Amino acid sequence: MPTALPNSNLPNSPLPNRPTNGNMENGSNSLVQLVRSRVWTLVLVYAAGSLLMRFAPLPENFATFGALAYFCGMMLTGPARWIVPAVALFVADCIGHFFNIPGMGFYHIPTMLLNYAGMAAFGAVGVVTGWLWKRRNVSSQLALATLPASVIAGSALFFIISNFGAWLDPRMGYETSLSGLINCYWMGLPFWRSSLSSDLIFGVGFVIVAWAVSGRLATRVQTR
Repeated sequence: MPTALPNSNLPNSPLPNRPTNGNMENGSNSLVQLVRSRVWTLVLVYAAGSLLMRFAPLPENFATFGALAYFCGMMLTGPARWIVPAVALFVADCIGHFFNIPGMGFYHIPTMLLNYAGMAAFGAVGVVTGWLWKRRNVSSQLALATLPASVIAGSALFFIISNFGAWLDPRMGYETSLSGLINCYWMGLPFWRSSLSSDLIFGVGFVIVAWAVSGRLATRVQTR
């Protein structure tokens, strides 16, 4: 089951709680159901949006799958946090393959698997970030201040892992040596600049939208 959204004043919430009045406690069971249903609504909307954006005329490597993995890692629990982003990316790869879309579809298997592993690492950063925020009981201000840094860390991990996979792909033409690996990372930096931009925009945006939805739900419960 997914965890509660931030600021829901629930023990499972990965983000710090806001002060609430006594009415919040009386409506906590209703709030649990509302927030959990909204988590899955947001996850499905984000997954569908990520899939559509994969085929939109956007700059190369400007995509939202990393942000989706980060959000799922932070907001979901159990296998779902890994399955949802992986399935979304796999569906995109299938569409690209069967419709022969240039630059999309199935490719060198080790490289492809490392691409998925990089996305899982991005999601793991979301898991750790949510856990740390809850364990340290950080303030809302500190959580917002550290959110971009957390997303950057996840994006960097994805870059390191996926570019190692690119180095392994013989079609890329890199030398199978340390200098070839370094060259691969160097040549990949311009592409990471594009992916980092999308990771920051959507990684931070996905969480803030969820936070806003949670806050509105909490307000409704308090006023009952």
